[in-house]
Amino acid sequence: MICDRVEDMLRFTGPDGVSIPIKIMRRYWLISLAIGGGAAALVLALVLGGIFSPLVARLADFYEAHGWSVNGNWMRWPWLEFGVVLITALGIALAVIEITKFVGKVLAVITSTLVLLVISPLFALYGILFDPFGPLAAALLAASGAFVFARTPVGKRKRLLEEAIGSRVSGRLFNEMLESPEEPGFEGVKRQVTTLVCCHFPPDHGPGEDRSADTLTMGSLFLRTVSTFLLAKGAYLEEAGPERVRVSFGMLRETPDHAEQACRAALDLRIRLRGLSQEFESRWFRPLQCGIGIESGEMTVGLCGTPDQFFFAGLGGGEDFAGRLAFANRRFGSDLLVGSETYSQVRDRFEVRPMEMVYEPATCQLHEIYQLLAATGQFNEEECERRDHFWRGVVFLREKRGEEALEAFSRARIPGGEDGPLSYFVAKAQDRVARPESRPLRLVRELTDEGHARHIEKF
Repeated sequence: MICDRVEDMLRFTGPDGVSIPIKIMRRYWLISLAIGGGAAALVLALVLGGIFSPLVARLADFYEAHGWSVNGNWMRWPWLEFGVVLITALGIALAVIEITKFVGKVLAVITSTLVLLVISPLFALYGILFDPFGPLAAALLAASGAFVFARTPVGKRKRLLEEAIGSRVSGRLFNEMLESPEEPGFEGVKRQVTTLVCCHFPPDHGPGEDRSADTLTMGSLFLRTVSTFLLAKGAYLEEAGPERVRVSFGMLRETPDHAEQACRAALDLRIRLRGLSQEFESRWFRPLQCGIGIESGEMTVGLCGTPDQFFFAGLGGGEDFAGRLAFANRRFGSDLLVGSETYSQVRDRFEVRPMEMVYEPATCQLHEIYQLLAATGQFNEEECERRDHFWRGVVFLREKRGEEALEAFSRARIPGGEDGPLSYFVAKAQDRVARPESRPLRLVRELTDEGHARHIEKF
């Protein structure tokens, strides 16, 4: 109950008026309180029992022998001694538990001990006899208990998480994994994961035009904006560069709605990228060109690397295909594409349009890709009709009915608006009407055109 009230107090109101809790590492705080409080209680009992009284008397004689007190009248502040014992025990316990490096733990204990050794002589110069033995005993007991806890699996978890995932997740998700009663599961497991890849297409400069500094600045701004935004959405950052950012949802722990999380994050990211594009135009007079690809699949995840330097990684899944989808946006004129596996999991929750079929020779399968438009319920009746006409036009085009496809595409057009994918398919339909495919060309392309698919190596 007390922790719940503390968490309720540790809240602030964001710019949108939403109350945001500040997560505290409840488990480590409580364990530090237990270890430090227990050490302080034991030492205070010893102090009140007079265990350290002979030592304090000898210390007073030492100060008097060296002329630190003229008349031998010492002042005693028991409340200060009790307070230092309590603060020392709690502080050292928390420091040893929170600091992940062993050297850092030892330095924290040594520094605290040196400070405690200085307090008593300093007070003696002003005629105050301070008992340093109680705080030193509390420091020793608290440090011993904290070091024992740090050797347990729970005590090692923070260091493991810092080394394995570090800054690849948001602070909120890091704290949730740290506080979770379940183990992180880094030993190697198979999980259903959705991969999101966002690619930046740097502008092409003219011959003799050297704008490398601007290109690098654009890439850095893209990297910082996209990675920070996706981390805030709960993603795990696998790859980050000025031209490509790759994240995964459901990789760190079992997440049934990983595909939905990725799609909603992508739709929100699209809005953020539009604002970033305006910034690009105002600074460099060039719009931001980028594409997002999403695909789901089974991935084997776990720790990789050497014992001294390891990280959390995954093998398999839809990583490769998501990257291909991100680049495919440049050809289609779209900005957000999803694969068939992702679509099968979110088809009832999002509005999409079909694009092309892709043939994968490794599995001898056809995969259809889709353009992600919006969440279900955000389209009005007119927008739903345009989507349906676009869908019919794609079906007519695959059936080699070019004129009917052109008529359906004309009804899907937004008056006065630009639609890259629509322009792409209209051009294909016009080309089919103007130049029907010859028999030799059909025989050459029979492998892929029979399923209306593009070979994956050309995608």
